[in-house]
Amino acid sequence: MTPAHDDNKPIRRSRLWWMPLVLIAGALVIIFSVPLIISGRLQGIRSFVSEYVSPSLVRTNDLEAALATDFAARSELAEGSGQSSAAAKAAAAAQTAIADDERGLDSLVKYVGIESASLFGAATASIDAWRREEDRFAEQARTDQSAIHGASSTAARARRWEAVELALADLQKLEDELTRISLLQRATISHLERLSMLVPTWLVPLALLALAAVGWTARRTILLSQAAEKGQRDAERAMAAKSALMRGVTHDLKNPLGAARGYADLLADEALGPVPDAQAKVIARLRSLLSATLETVNDLVELSRTDVEGLRIDRRDSDLAVIAKDCVDDYRAMSDAGGIALLFVVEKFPDGQSAVLSTDPLRVRQVLGNMLSNAVKYTPRGGRVQVRITLGNDAEIGPVIACDVSDSGPGIPENLKERVFEEFFRVPATVAVAPGTGVGLAIARRLARLLGGDIRLAETPGGGSTFSLLLPLPSASG
Repeated sequence: MTPAHDDNKPIRRSRLWWMPLVLIAGALVIIFSVPLIISGRLQGIRSFVSEYVSPSLVRTNDLEAALATDFAARSELAEGSGQSSAAAKAAAAAQTAIADDERGLDSLVKYVGIESASLFGAATASIDAWRREEDRFAEQARTDQSAIHGASSTAARARRWEAVELALADLQKLEDELTRISLLQRATISHLERLSMLVPTWLVPLALLALAAVGWTARRTILLSQAAEKGQRDAERAMAAKSALMRGVTHDLKNPLGAARGYADLLADEALGPVPDAQAKVIARLRSLLSATLETVNDLVELSRTDVEGLRIDRRDSDLAVIAKDCVDDYRAMSDAGGIALLFVVEKFPDGQSAVLSTDPLRVRQVLGNMLSNAVKYTPRGGRVQVRITLGNDAEIGPVIACDVSDSGPGIPENLKERVFEEFFRVPATVAVAPGTGVGLAIARRLARLLGGDIRLAETPGGGSTFSLLLPLPSASG
């Protein structure tokens, strides 16, 4: 097994690879977004001032002037001076200007702010009150021309004057509020303009820092890439050395072990003469041990071969049902000896469908042999093993032909379902049930994946396990 790595510190440091990228991304966001934000803010404030505040201020000044002009013209008309015609024209023009300014302000101040709209409402009410006083004063002058020159007009004149003063005072409040808003917005514009000049000064070091981070990240990436390539080369050399060692050791072991078992077979068959019962038991045990050792050596050879990329896959059109039926027949004697019912089922395929696919029949037999061997080995006497051929669809592979090998054995715990495919791993509860090396399923899954498929493990209803060999259909593999 591969030894565990102890260099945890480099591994922990490598997990911080993303920090320079975060710095670079943050710097780029600031560099590009801050000027845009400031520019957008400046444009918004300038538009607000030029479209609403400044026109409102101009309209307010015009309204104050028109109101003063209208008041003076009305006074002249009330006095009945010789310039009454010019005064009447001035009063009419002033009234038109007042109406226009009020409409203009009404459409502007609601966008300036709530306070400005409220002050404009108060000014409008004051102007209406002044108009009513002017109308009463004019009516009184028409009905009794002599009264406007006497003491009776003093109170009317006072009310008229107070009304126009109140209207002008309210307009002055509106003007002060608009002036305050204008000054505030212009101060904000000035501040943002200064900020827009300073921001590039601040962003230059940040850009340099981001550039340095990019350089550091690039250098780090190159170093890590070189280290990864070196590690891959080392791993490939180690794998090649491991495979060469495995082939040499297994070859050196296999021949003498095979010869030893041959001699044991001669003794067991009494080819060299009768064998006492006590020695026959020892010879039988010796044959069993030699067979198990040879099986282990063969498993190691296959495991070594699946590690090599050059493992040959000889594809040709093959009928999975026929291959599975031959494998079932191969294990029929083993299942009968163990008192296990061995069943073979091929589900009915849709019209035009068959179990023929492009694959390597030798490798398929090897995979199914491992699956059947485990199923029969770990199923107790009186149990059942079923091999079933079906059509299906896998989320990763697509359309497949599945060969399910189900048993009524003890099953595999949920937390060990993937570990059973690891090399040299065996479920602890099964170690005492049957001998084995724990590499059969590892070899089977590797071969299945080399064939373009996979092996899945699921629970069997009522107990036991179901191992499914999934092989892609011709349409999926093509």
